Amino acid sequence: MAAVVAGGDVSAHRLDEYLQAARIAVEPDEIALDLDLTPGVAIVESLMPEIDSNRDGVIGVDEQQAYVRRVLDAIELSLDGRPLAVAAGQGTFPDVAALTRGEGTIRIRATIRLPRQQVGVHRVFFRNRYRSGVAVYLANALVPESARVSVSGQHHSAEQRDLAIDYEVRSSAAAWSWSWLFGAAALAIAAAIVWNERMWRALAGSRHHTSLLRGSMTR
Repeated sequence: MAAVVAGGDVSAHRLDEYLQAARIAVEPDEIALDLDLTPGVAIVESLMPEIDSNRDGVIGVDEQQAYVRRVLDAIELSLDGRPLAVAAGQGTFPDVAALTRGEGTIRIRATIRLPRQQVGVHRVFFRNRYRSGVAVYLANALVPESARVSVSGQHHSAEQRDLAIDYEVRSSAAAWSWSWLFGAAALAIAAAIVWNERMWRALAGSRHHTSLLRGSMTR
């Protein structure tokens, strides 16, 4: 699903910036956090010791895990004012050559399990503190997959380092009712389209039959 409010154009960024785009999906029992990290070519040299710690030109599994942990340690996340622990995530890394050209993007995903949420309004707060001196931040909420969760708004800080997501949790019965209503509406629209098509065909056939009868009577 598309973001509730799309971010700006992330296809290009300055060479001396570290673009960090966050997407946050809130579900009834978890929060999924996706981070896309794209360093500009001018800062890669200072960044590589953190990523390729042994300087062998290859980002090994242990180095990947260490870097993911470093990034996630700089993430703050809370639910209704209560801090959430951002568990270890998984990272996908480009090769070193792509990074040094400023073309590589590091992708990190973390899933945070939530305590049982009460029906009603809630707020998730997200803050990214990683590499704040050179970072350019983007952050957006995604449309929830579950019908039980509805995002009502999101509030960014000026630099999009912070993001507050307001959402509502519905009961399973209420979510089912909404799903049933939308499903019924979709079926009704489909049925109306089919019925109209059949009526047009029947009308066209009736007109054609009348035309034939008139032609026969004229002859």
